[in-house]
Amino acid sequence: MTTLHYPDSGQPLEDKAILRNAVDFGTGARALSSELVLRQSIGVSQTELAYLAVAAFAEFMQSTEDMLGWLFALQEWQPGTFEFSLFHLLYRIQVGRHALKKVPDYREERAVALLHGLDEQGFRRLIHIPSDEDLRTSGAPADLCGQIATALTPKLEGWRRIASRRADQDRGLVRAFNKLKHQMLALRTRTADKDEVWMPIEVAHDSDAKRTRLRGASLVVSSGNVRRWAGDAIAAQAILWDTLGLILWLRYGVEPSPPAWVLKAYAADYLWTP
Repeated sequence: MTTLHYPDSGQPLEDKAILRNAVDFGTGARALSSELVLRQSIGVSQTELAYLAVAAFAEFMQSTEDMLGWLFALQEWQPGTFEFSLFHLLYRIQVGRHALKKVPDYREERAVALLHGLDEQGFRRLIHIPSDEDLRTSGAPADLCGQIATALTPKLEGWRRIASRRADQDRGLVRAFNKLKHQMLALRTRTADKDEVWMPIEVAHDSDAKRTRLRGASLVVSSGNVRRWAGDAIAAQAILWDTLGLILWLRYGVEPSPPAWVLKAYAADYLWTP
């Protein structure tokens, strides 16, 4: 049994350790999984391309769920407590969940509204970055404060873009993904001369009328969509690494060095490529 002490005492599941694990392991694991999809040759059969489309879409959904989960966790984080520690928040937050008694709204729409309602200072407060005054008091060089302020704006824009792209998929595709990941309930179809993978969202059967109403969502099978979904998944992890690394550095004095996959993600400009 692990005993947790708050504030941090150096135990593996406390705030500093959770941040460091995300920076050193979690984000990289997700990014590699998406990179493996991109490494596959796009010059394959349509059947194999359909496999890659499903895999890339799954990586996108999982990676963006990570990012929004961290967003809500950082918003509620109260360093020095267990109930609102990063470990406990990440353990219990379910992205997409409607507000219930004692449970906040964790839907994609609220994430988008939250991020678009922030300026640089609001974003700084949300991710618990010390103020310039606190940094100067701690002995930080004057030019560091300016560098941090300059860096926060593109980070915020990256969060906004990822959250919006996830929300643009609407809750229908999120519900479809739940069937995709649990039972692989997906069917190859062809509509309007396009290869697609169809997934159910809602099935309603009327026994009296002897009819069944289906509502579903489709993924268009194309090399462009494979690159876009997998690229967005990697971009989400790069932005998450960048943000959590900044928190780890400025709050806990651990300055991480960007790994090769993060540098490659920014160089490839996944997120800003149409």
